[in-house]
Amino acid sequence: MEFRKLTADAFNECMALSEYAFQFVMKEEQREKRQKQFAKHDVWGVYDDGTLGAKLHIIPFQTYIHGRSFDMGGIAGVATWPEYRRKGWVAGLLKHTLEEMNRNKQSISFLHPFAFAFYRKYGWETYIEYKKYKVPASHLPAKKPTSGTLRRGNPDLDVLKSVYNAYAERYNGMLIRDDAWWKDSVLTEGTSQKAVYYDETGQAQGYILYEVKERKFAIDEIIHLNEEARQALWTFIANHDSMIEEVTLQAPASDTLAFQLDNPRIQQEIVPYFMARIVSVEQFISQYPFASQDSPYRLLFRLRMLMHLGTKVCGN
Repeated sequence: MEFRKLTADAFNECMALSEYAFQFVMKEEQREKRQKQFAKHDVWGVYDDGTLGAKLHIIPFQTYIHGRSFDMGGIAGVATWPEYRRKGWVAGLLKHTLEEMNRNKQSISFLHPFAFAFYRKYGWETYIEYKKYKVPASHLPAKKPTSGTLRRGNPDLDVLKSVYNAYAERYNGMLIRDDAWWKDSVLTEGTSQKAVYYDETGQAQGYILYEVKERKFAIDEIIHLNEEARQALWTFIANHDSMIEEVTLQAPASDTLAFQLDNPRIQQEIVPYFMARIVSVEQFISQYPFASQDSPYRLLFRLRMLMHLGTKVCGN
């Protein structure tokens, strides 16, 4: 078993494995986009007699934890050809990539698992979940006037970024999005209508990315910085009541939409989403924004090795 960092020359064999493992076929324009993304990832493979048998991607991200930016390694594209499975190659890749993330000062790692139990063996644990709503049009929040202005169209990216950044730093686990992520993963061509709410002073305080199709109002993302913006955006949604039968959206698990409804009997589902693990305890603790540096209390951490893949906090 030989570990190699994959270069641009290995793109085709890497994508062939992804297409097989995840059962999809890329169109040519998708392939060009993936090739650009590939160049930004740290991609590691396991080779056997010169043949790629398994691989995974480390995607460099930053995430908010208590309002502070942490470098994060996102694990993605984990795949093995069936003839090489159950040889411990993925376990070896995970150990190797944890060492790489530690060298790259990525003190925390996220991944979206195909099976939570599988990655739990290697130190990742459920970290983020979200609330999934399906709201009949007859149950939408009451329409309320606000003093600002809502504008549909295509706002400047800087407008969306300013609202998103102010919102995201309030929640642990939110990504810090660069322009490429906005373009490639959020504002993909032809996927969403857009509307922004501006307060009386002309400051953007909220936005919504959405689609209206087949009498359904599907919210891709709704962000509001205050109660006024929340009311304005939901009034905008409710003004589609003659066109739609239901609204669907995802929200933080702590969201309280049901309390804003006259009839809260709507479909709500809590969905486990991402897993996370600390890569370097020492580095993570040194960055963590404790409430008080002058507290008379002291924390004692007891660490143990977990599956020979790194360290995990076990005590307090």
